[in-house]
Amino acid sequence: MSGLVNGINLTIHKPQSINSTVNPDPQNYQLFLPLVYKEIPPVITQDFPIWAHNSTPEAHEVALFRHKFSLNGSMKSVELHIFADTRYEVWIDGVWIERGPARFSINTREYDVIKLGSLSKGDHLISVLVQWAPNNRRSESFTPYLTAHIQGNTSKGLKFVAKTSDEWKVLLSEAWRRDAVPVHSWELIGPTELLDLRLLPKDWFDPNFDDSKWGMAIVKDISISYYEPLYVPRIDLSIKTIEDIPVKEFMRVEYMEDSEIIYRPRSIPLLENIVIPISILDRGILSPGRMIGELVPGLDDSISFLAKKPTAFIVELLSESPPSGIVLLDGGQLDWQKAGDERPDVYVGTANIAAGSHKLEFLIIPDDGITFSISTKDIELSNFPFQQGIHAGRRLLLSEPISQFVPDITQPQEALDLIFDSLPGYAVFDLGRTVYGRISAKVSGPNGTIIDIGWDERLLNNTLRPLPYPGSLHPQWNQTDSWILDHNHRSISTIDARAGRYILLAVWGDGQVTLENIQVHEEKYPLTEKGSFSSSDPILDKIWRMGVDTLYSNMTDAYADPWRERGQWWGDTFVITQSSNLVFGEEDLLKRGLSFMQEAFSKGRPNALAPNGNGNHMLDYGMLWVMSLADYIQYSGDLREFNDIYYPTLIDFMTYLDGYRDLETGLLDIPPGHWSETVYIDTIGANSRKGKSTAVNAMFYETLLRAGDIADNARDVERAKAWRRKADKIKEGINKYLYNNETSQYVSSIFEDEIIPPSPHAQAWALAFDVVPPNEIELVANSLLDLISNDPTSPDYEIYGTFWVLSALGRAGYISQAIDIIKLYYGHMLNSGATTTWEIYNANKNFTQSLSHGWGSSPTWFLTTYLLGAERTGQNTWQFTPRDDVVDHMSGSVPLKDGLLQVSWKHDGCQNILYDVMSPKLSEGEIFLLNNEGIKEIKKNGEILWTIDQNYFEGVVVESNIIRIHLSGGDHHLSVHREC
Repeated sequence: MSGLVNGINLTIHKPQSINSTVNPDPQNYQLFLPLVYKEIPPVITQDFPIWAHNSTPEAHEVALFRHKFSLNGSMKSVELHIFADTRYEVWIDGVWIERGPARFSINTREYDVIKLGSLSKGDHLISVLVQWAPNNRRSESFTPYLTAHIQGNTSKGLKFVAKTSDEWKVLLSEAWRRDAVPVHSWELIGPTELLDLRLLPKDWFDPNFDDSKWGMAIVKDISISYYEPLYVPRIDLSIKTIEDIPVKEFMRVEYMEDSEIIYRPRSIPLLENIVIPISILDRGILSPGRMIGELVPGLDDSISFLAKKPTAFIVELLSESPPSGIVLLDGGQLDWQKAGDERPDVYVGTANIAAGSHKLEFLIIPDDGITFSISTKDIELSNFPFQQGIHAGRRLLLSEPISQFVPDITQPQEALDLIFDSLPGYAVFDLGRTVYGRISAKVSGPNGTIIDIGWDERLLNNTLRPLPYPGSLHPQWNQTDSWILDHNHRSISTIDARAGRYILLAVWGDGQVTLENIQVHEEKYPLTEKGSFSSSDPILDKIWRMGVDTLYSNMTDAYADPWRERGQWWGDTFVITQSSNLVFGEEDLLKRGLSFMQEAFSKGRPNALAPNGNGNHMLDYGMLWVMSLADYIQYSGDLREFNDIYYPTLIDFMTYLDGYRDLETGLLDIPPGHWSETVYIDTIGANSRKGKSTAVNAMFYETLLRAGDIADNARDVERAKAWRRKADKIKEGINKYLYNNETSQYVSSIFEDEIIPPSPHAQAWALAFDVVPPNEIELVANSLLDLISNDPTSPDYEIYGTFWVLSALGRAGYISQAIDIIKLYYGHMLNSGATTTWEIYNANKNFTQSLSHGWGSSPTWFLTTYLLGAERTGQNTWQFTPRDDVVDHMSGSVPLKDGLLQVSWKHDGCQNILYDVMSPKLSEGEIFLLNNEGIKEIKKNGEILWTIDQNYFEGVVVESNIIRIHLSGGDHHLSVHREC
C-alpha cells in the first residue's frame, strides 16, 4: 500500500497473517513518520437525524419519539448524547431526565452529554419530545430533526445503543395547535403553546404504553436546506409592525450542506431548574354574568339568542376604537363606550332589546379570530362558540377580574394547591422578581375545561392585574399558553420557558377544577454567588443586590434579557460580564458567547448579536467584543483556539474599522444611518451616532489598546506596536478636533463640518477610556456632572449608558458624586417597586420595555470596584482601593481563580481605620490608600510597615497622594493612623 502524506510518498507493507508459519519481518510493517493526525469527529455525527416526515415542515410541529432497546448485561458510566432542532425533552424508562439543547447557530450545534449513571440488564425505553419552533433570537433553525444515542461501558468495552434510526417509533402530534400566535409577532421567541390534552396520549413516555399504532421515523435529509433569518432591530418605539422594519441586507445561506455543520459537545453546564416561592396576590371570578366566545373565519359569523323578557343587552369587544362598523344587533348599531382605564382596549356595546329572538352579527372577523363577551341576564343561548382559539391572551385581556380574595399572612410557598368551584375563575401569583422558567401543576377537571396561563413583568396601573397580552399597549406581545383538559389527572407545563414576575391563571368551563402542586421552576445558568457586598448604607446594599438578582435572570444559555427579546446582544453582554465577573467569576458562558460572536463576523464586519445577528452591524458592539475577548484572556489565561480562530477575526475587524477613518483627522467618521448598521452608544445617544463622534472614537482608542494586548498574547509584536501607535494618534485627534479648551467640554461629534453640541456621552466616554489629558480630568468630570439631569424621570442618558457614566466618574475619582447618582436614579427604581434593573429609567411607564435588563447592573460593578475597592486584575492578582471617606464601614469579596479576595474596613475612633484583606496563598495584589487626610502610620499584623518619617517595608511605595502596598496572598490586618 502506498500513498502521499504531506507530499511525501509512503509505502506501507502489510504484515503476513497471524496464522502464517513464516515469521514476519518487523521492518515489513513499520510505519515511519511524518504522519497526519486527523481528529475523529464526534460520534453523534454518525447517528441518523430523524423526524416524522421529510416534507417541508409547518411553522410549529411537535414530534413524540419512542425507542425500546435491550442490554445483555449492565452498562456503567452511561451517557446520552442528544441534539434536536429546536428543543427537546427526554425520558428514560418513563422518568424525565433533561431538556435542551442550548441555543445554537446555523454552523455550530452543541449536543448535550447527559450522564445517566448505570443501566441494568434487560429492556429499556428512551422517549423524546421534540418541538420544532424556529425563532429569531434563540436558534438558527433550518429543518426539524432529532439525533441521539446512548453509550456506556460494558464488560466488553464501550458500547453504543439506542442510536436514532428508522427503527424509532414516532407520532407527529396534533395536540399542539400549529397555528398558535407567536409570543412576539416578529418571531423573536417562538409560538405560544396551545395544547389539547384530549389529543395527547396519556403517559406516552411510559414503558407500558402501547405504541403499536405509531409510525416509524424517517431518516431526515438535511444535506441541503434553505435558511433566511429575519432582520429585527433593537429598541425602537416607532416600529409597531413587522412591515415598519427597515429593509436590510443580510447574509442568506441558501444551501447549507450537512457536512458544514460543526457538532461539538456542550461547552456550558446544563441549566438548573430551581423552585421559586410563590405568593398568591389575588383570586376571584372572571366577568360574572357574561360569557366569553371566540369566532374564527370560515365558520358562523353570527350568534342567535333568545331574550326571555325585555332586557339590557351588553356585548364587549377588544378594539382600539369604537367597533361601530364591526358588530350589528338585529341589523342595527349599538351604543359603544370604553370600559375604563382598568380594562384597556375593551369597548362595551349596549342596547335595550325586547323579548324574543335576536341576532348578533360580526361583519369583520380577522384571520386570527375575534374574542367577545355577551351578557347572560335573561338571555338563553343554544350554542355559544366558546373555544380555545389561537390567541388565548385576548381572553385574559377582555375578561373582567372580580376579586374574592381574602389575603392571609402565610409566607410564599414552594408549592400551592388550588380548587376552583366557581368558573370562570382566576388567580394571580407574585414571584417577587422577574423569573425565566416554567410553571407546572397536576390538574384535573371536566372534559373540555380550558386553563390559560399568562406571564408578565408588571401590573396594570395600581391594580393587581398583569397583562400577558397588553393589547394596544404592546400589540406584538402575548405570553399566554393554554390547555384543554380531558377529564384525566394530568401534568401541565410548557416546552419553552416564559418570563415575568406575575402569573395570571384562568380556568374556563363547568364543574370543579383542581390544580395540585403548582410550582414555578426558574431555568438558569448554574451559578455560585462568590462575590459579596455589605456597607453601612442599606440603600446601596439593596441596589447592589438588585443588580445581582438581575444577573440571574439574564444568564441562561447566553447573556440575554429573559422577557421581550432574549437575544445575546454584545453591548448588554459586556456590561453584564463586568458585574458577573465580580459576583460569580464565571468564564465558560463568556467564552461561548465570544465564540458565537466570532462566528458571526463576515469579512471583518461585526454582528451586534449572535446567534441570529443578521442585519444588526453595530461597530461599537464589535469593539466591545474585542474588549470582552481581552478580558477573557486576562482573567482566564485560556489561549486555546486563540491564534487559529479569534485572532484572525480580530485582525479582520480592526482592518474593517480602518475603512471608517477620515483621511484628514485620522478619526472614525460614521456615516448617517439606522443605529443597527452604524453604532448604538446608548438608548438616547443619537447625537453620538454619526460623524466624528467623541464617544465612538474614545471607544476606538480603547479598542486599539486592548487589541494591542491581545496581539502581545499572539506574539505579534509589530502589529501590537502599530495598534498602539494608532491609538496614540486617535487620542491626539480627539483632543485636537473634538475638545473645546474654553468650555472644558468634548463636543458630541462633528458631522459634515457641523459641530454637534456637547452631551453627557461625549464627556463620559472620553473619561471612561482615559482620553482626557490628566490636567483636564477634573474640568471634564465637572462638565459631565453639569450635563447630567437631576431628574430620573427625565434623563439625558439611559441605563445602558450608565456603565460609562459611572466608569468615567470612578476613573476621575468622583466616587461620592457617582454614589449620589446611583442613589438618585436607582433609588427611583426601588421606590417604584423594582426588584430587578430596568431597560430604561422609565420602563415602568411603557409596556414595551423590559423590567429585567442585565445592562442595568452597572451599579453592582461600580460599588464593588470603586466603593468597596476590590478588583480582580488577572487570574490570581488583585488590587484593593478602599474609599473609606464615603461610608463608615464596608466588607465584601470578589472571586479569583484559586479562591476569594475578601476585604473589609471600619473606622476605629477618629484617627484609626482598620483594614482586613484575605486572599488565596498563590495570589498577590496591591493596596492603594488615599493619602489626602495625612496618613501618619501603617501597621500590618501589629508590625509597623511605614510611618511618615520612615519606610520599614520595601513593598510600600508613596506616589503623590497614594500609598501603594504590595502584598502576597494570605491574611493581612492593617491599621492606618491618620490625623483627625
